[in-house]
Amino acid sequence: MVLMQGLMLLLIFEDVLLILQRMHLGQLSERLSGLLSFIVMAVTSIMTRFAPGIMTGAWLISSTSVSEFIGAMERMHITEKIVIPMSVIFRFFPTISEEYQAIRDAMKMRGIRSGGRHPLLMVEYRLVPLMVSVVKIGDELSAAALTRGLGAPVKRTNVCQIGFHVQDLIAILFCVICFALFLFQQQISF
Repeated sequence: MVLMQGLMLLLIFEDVLLILQRMHLGQLSERLSGLLSFIVMAVTSIMTRFAPGIMTGAWLISSTSVSEFIGAMERMHITEKIVIPMSVIFRFFPTISEEYQAIRDAMKMRGIRSGGRHPLLMVEYRLVPLMVSVVKIGDELSAAALTRGLGAPVKRTNVCQIGFHVQDLIAILFCVICFALFLFQQQISF
């Protein structure tokens, strides 16, 4: 639930940035100085290009289990050289989020906030332990994936029912209609 709220806030933020980007071409460019204008354009351009992918990835990680993902990839005959790292990534991001929260709580108990007068101390207090944890967690998740038999030469079984459903057909039709409208927007007048 919290993830969906975060995604909605990100979507609203992206819309605001897109409006700012479009306004930049008119009235906003007259009011902003050169550097500030560049920063507004850079942030809005980056957010409008990367936010949809980030949101889609976050939704995929939150709504799909690792076994469902592996079953779907095997059904599409994707090579294990891609499936194994992707299954590790599925577990990696939520685990890193939990680890960062644990580090933040430990720093809060010690009375260390965000570096105080020295903001670079935040790097030392939070990011250095996080980087050490990231390496350890990556090794542990890789070992766990191989222990489950992901790299084994035998065919794995899966209890997840993976298939093409009515919802998938509706989503594909919606995407095709949107794509067709985009292609023929010059010929169609609303």
